[in-house]
Amino acid sequence: MSTEHRHLIVKTPEEGIVRVTLDRADKFNALSLELLDELCACLEGLDLRPEARVIILDSAGDKAFVAGADIAQMAAMGPLDFRGYTGYLRRLAKVMTSGEKVYIAKVEGVAYGGGNILAMNCDFVFASETSRFGQQEVDFGILGGLPRLMHLIGVRRAWDMVITGRTIGAAEAERIGLITRAMPAEDLEGRVMSCAREIVGRSEIAVRLSKALKKMAERVDLDSAYEYENELISLCFDSPDTKERLARFVKE
Repeated sequence: MSTEHRHLIVKTPEEGIVRVTLDRADKFNALSLELLDELCACLEGLDLRPEARVIILDSAGDKAFVAGADIAQMAAMGPLDFRGYTGYLRRLAKVMTSGEKVYIAKVEGVAYGGGNILAMNCDFVFASETSRFGQQEVDFGILGGLPRLMHLIGVRRAWDMVITGRTIGAAEAERIGLITRAMPAEDLEGRVMSCAREIVGRSEIAVRLSKALKKMAERVDLDSAYEYENELISLCFDSPDTKERLARFVKE
């Protein structure tokens, strides 16, 4: 199935898997207001589709996953305009991290500013070895990315990236936990699809509730997370799929 958009290409390559491709290669896939509006609507729509279990997020071309904001457009913004712009980023963060879909980012080229933030909102980030990541907002007299960076890579590393605006390669990004794995570009597509297929092949209720637990565990203390985990595990035992998988294991 293929759906046509102005700045996106949306396809279903296999059952349970949806690929959303940002299609502004001539602008290094920079996040314009029009692209953000379209992407928000697309992902919020997919969140309501039970058959869409894994969403792969990638981009056209191999120069940039997302080079950041559309700077020419941003330069003309006033404070309220910019609040509207960041409102789109918050909507994306909410649907990607609070929903029960699993998001996989396929990164080739640079992921700067909003591009790095977009990747950070994904559950898995696979990147080519030549990819680079950074929050360079300080170079433009603004700021961004610090809260999510602090959560993923720690306060000191996040502060270093944000306050200096320096970029890091894929190998360092993997080492500090910013991405899942770096690999040769020729292996990237195969690894992304393999991961997506593995997830679709797993118990749907276990995957969905694991995503719900991941969201909660990021926001509460450890004891509360344990209690929530126990409640979610208990729900699994009302699933015919869980019972079938347990019975199959016992027979084997």
